[in-house]
Amino acid sequence: MKTHFSSPRQFAVSTAGVLLAGALAFGGLMPASAAQAIPAAQPSTQLAAPATLQVHAAKRVVQVKTTSNLNMRSGSSTKYRVVLTIPKNKTVTVKSQASNGWYQVTYNKKTGWISNKYTKVTKTSGTGKTSPRAKSVKLWITPKSTMNIRKGAGTGHSVVGKISKGQPAYATSKAANGWYKISTQGKNGWISGAYVTTCSQGCAIDAGPYTTNRAGLSDRYFTKSSGADLFASVKGKKRIGDIPKNSIVYRDKAWEKKAGPVSGWYYVRTQGADGWMKASALKRSTNAKTSNTSKTTRAKILKQANGKLPSSMLVALHWDREKTLIAAPAAADLGRLNAAFKKKFGKNLDIDLAYRTLDTQKFLYQELGHYIAAKPGTSNHGWGLAIDVPETYNYSFKGKYYKWLKANSKKYNWIHRKNLEEFRADGSRNPYAEAWHFEYVGK
Repeated sequence: MKTHFSSPRQFAVSTAGVLLAGALAFGGLMPASAAQAIPAAQPSTQLAAPATLQVHAAKRVVQVKTTSNLNMRSGSSTKYRVVLTIPKNKTVTVKSQASNGWYQVTYNKKTGWISNKYTKVTKTSGTGKTSPRAKSVKLWITPKSTMNIRKGAGTGHSVVGKISKGQPAYATSKAANGWYKISTQGKNGWISGAYVTTCSQGCAIDAGPYTTNRAGLSDRYFTKSSGADLFASVKGKKRIGDIPKNSIVYRDKAWEKKAGPVSGWYYVRTQGADGWMKASALKRSTNAKTSNTSKTTRAKILKQANGKLPSSMLVALHWDREKTLIAAPAAADLGRLNAAFKKKFGKNLDIDLAYRTLDTQKFLYQELGHYIAAKPGTSNHGWGLAIDVPETYNYSFKGKYYKWLKANSKKYNWIHRKNLEEFRADGSRNPYAEAWHFEYVGK
């Protein structure tokens, strides 16, 4: 099944993210029960001194009067402990306001939070057209929950979109009120800095969609041994583990620079994904065998755990510029198919992906869903008995390469299954259609 993140396909917003967005407080960024302000991390001291920009800010509450005896709490909801009680008709200065409306105030030398429901606004600043100072930054922002993206730096501005929990976005400005100007997946706007984490080096980033591991890259490496790991960020969680020995890895220096270089780490693309990998896990050349010297059969391959093939059962395609790994018994027939293809079109087959580990399949299934990636443990990629060609026009259902492969691949024990064709028997469009996926059925 298809597994790489190719344009125009985009990552789907998870069901959990959608449900969370629906549960947000009206006009806010977090549920009321979780509205305690969280200090935003500060930019790295290694960054250059920021320049001053001008941004539009929302009208801000500066002072309020209590309309009843009102508890001041240690956080911005009733679940937090009471610090003290402010008497009725007392005027207090507002330091900040949480997304659920609660005010952070100081009274009798104590600072805490009070509900806005039992106050009357007595003073505001700004008209919605004033321009407070903002600083240019170079940071990656990751929301702790699904958040609104607004037109300006404050809740008084209109919502222009949403950003999902955990979705990295690049920030270029920080307003005086702590809001960040971001760009993510074609959306631009401002989000509150109260509920995000920030990063300036070795960051988890959004590198956007791409067609293959290569993505126009040429700085290539191979994994030194099985078990190499790909991380979302240098200090973050593992994205894909157990990458096989001699797997192709492309270093992406442009995104590495934008994500914040870290000594001893490379930002790479491999296994249809991107992330950080230790430089010590990589080498410049492959020593994978290129023929089935062990005489492994397809039947023997199918007795192995899906996505857990030992390196002795894998070979590299010597004619493929990626030196793609595939199950040993499938390599010879694929080589014969490639020779016929090259005779017809004057070029080798383009192999996008072939063998894939169980860990890789789990990651891609989680990210892309069942329409694109097979359920982990069931994909023929997990036995190295399938290939994906690129999603380009010539390999599409209307393309000359696909039409030739469809008509000729069976001669070489490679097939395109009927359940992956563009249309079903009743003429309806097949939602699981894949022009790029071919499977080995030989011995």
